Amino acid sequence: MVPLRLHSSGLTRALAFDRHQPDQMLSTSAAVCGFVPLRGAAEHPEHRLRLAEDVVLKLDPADLPDHAALAHALTHPPQQHWTGIDVRHDEPAEHLDLWLATTTAGNFGRLSVGAHARTSGLADPARRWAGAALHDGGTLAYLAARKLTDDVNELGVIAHGPDSATLAAHTTDLLHQWDHQRPSQPTITAHRTDNPTDFPSTGARIARPHALITITW
Repeated sequence: MVPLRLHSSGLTRALAFDRHQPDQMLSTSAAVCGFVPLRGAAEHPEHRLRLAEDVVLKLDPADLPDHAALAHALTHPPQQHWTGIDVRHDEPAEHLDLWLATTTAGNFGRLSVGAHARTSGLADPARRWAGAALHDGGTLAYLAARKLTDDVNELGVIAHGPDSATLAAHTTDLLHQWDHQRPSQPTITAHRTDNPTDFPSTGARIARPHALITITW
């Protein structure tokens, strides 16, 4: 049982691994969690970009984000797109953010938003998916939710930036793809890096010093 960071934005899951082979462990049970990051030799610091006084975007530096352009994304007016996709509070939809991070060709990030930014209307990402967002150049699109009933929210996309219509449409298409499949749990496999012949050819990959993590749905 281990808390494992699965994206450089700080997206973390608690995983229960079973050893299937001498060089491989498999997890089909993931739980949303948050832990204090490791320090010292194993430290993996988050890459943060401040978009406003109360808004920070957590990124993967390997995506080579356009920091200068993204820093001004929220100065563009918001473009709201509501998808018609309903999600009940008791549905197994907690891994939507991980699904986006591991299936999209776009650049994934997470918005950390304070109370003032939410109440002022500057940025109000869905709390359930920890500010899940995509970015492209100087444009940002994040997941939003609006209450339909006490038990149901509608998924939406709010985009800011010079190409907000395109990124919002792309994100909306991804959400409809997720809605069609509704994957509930990822399959996460850890492989020892000293035996590369057994690495699978499919799935998202996360390289670690002594292991390769693959994620499939």
